[in-house]
Amino acid sequence: MKRIIMSILAAAALAASASGLSAAIPALEASCTAADMQLFYYYLAPSPDARVKDSPTSCYPGKTSLKLPAWLEKSLPAMLERKVWKEPEEGELSEAALWQTPVSILYEFSSKMAKGGNPLELGADFEDMRIRFMMSVERVSKSGLQTSFEGRGGPMLGVMDTLMRDFDALTEAASKADRKGFDDKAAELLKRSRDLFAQLFEAPRKSAGKKPAVRYTPEARIMPGYRGVSLPVSGSQALFLEKGDRVDMLVTFEAVMGGDVKEKVTATILQNVLVTGVLKPVSAGETGVLQLLCNPNEAQYAALSLAQASNICLVRRAPGDFEMRPMEIASFRKLIK
Repeated sequence: MKRIIMSILAAAALAASASGLSAAIPALEASCTAADMQLFYYYLAPSPDARVKDSPTSCYPGKTSLKLPAWLEKSLPAMLERKVWKEPEEGELSEAALWQTPVSILYEFSSKMAKGGNPLELGADFEDMRIRFMMSVERVSKSGLQTSFEGRGGPMLGVMDTLMRDFDALTEAASKADRKGFDDKAAELLKRSRDLFAQLFEAPRKSAGKKPAVRYTPEARIMPGYRGVSLPVSGSQALFLEKGDRVDMLVTFEAVMGGDVKEKVTATILQNVLVTGVLKPVSAGETGVLQLLCNPNEAQYAALSLAQASNICLVRRAPGDFEMRPMEIASFRKLIK
């Protein structure tokens, strides 16, 4: 680990001086960000060794090494044990593993920047990083890890939220061959990545009396593998919903119940769905349109609801509420009993 970090710094400095990073991106900043992100990743690995727990550094004036924070070493076993996400291909993932993914992407970005050269030639690589970073942060947020890292999770998600916007601006600049715009955003992205790492060595920002933590507000956009489903809704719903809200979809329809008797019931078809767009009507009596971010399976049920339901109601969730709850079908027969 020691040799890896030192080689990153030396090679990055040599490459940057030879091929010329912009003045907006100091060579040391890019190489030190890569070293920080690599160390952050290994902090969250099972049984970090002595070289990780006390790692040499030349990136911090007055310091010759960085020590694994005692609070993190104590919390790590529980973070590794706690399963918070399930992927079809990867299986159950731990709290630590979910944080490692966005950190590894920031390492990938800073390493490429530290190598120098013309970054505009790597536009496709940066777009791929942007998408993977966006999806990894969304996964952390949906898992409710705002209290992770002994209360540092919320402020960290706030920084990652801003990093996602930096990635947006950076890839847009790359697509336009705007080197200055790219360099400016790259410099901000590196700076914020190091700020993310710095939070491991300080008290949780909100409880420490510093500026309030930025609340994570995911950009409402369509991600790869998802679908944007447009639904007409009553004005009384559309007027009170905003882009970025999360909603549940309640559908009322006729069902054949006991004794072959038809009756109207209401079922919660979708939960924790992100609103990616709202077309508001002029008044509550008119119809509005919402676009929802759905996976392909959810998109089918949304389309079926449009065709079969007598009424669709979208109910807004509280900020930060991502829990999926089992819901029984509601009917007046059950209510009367």
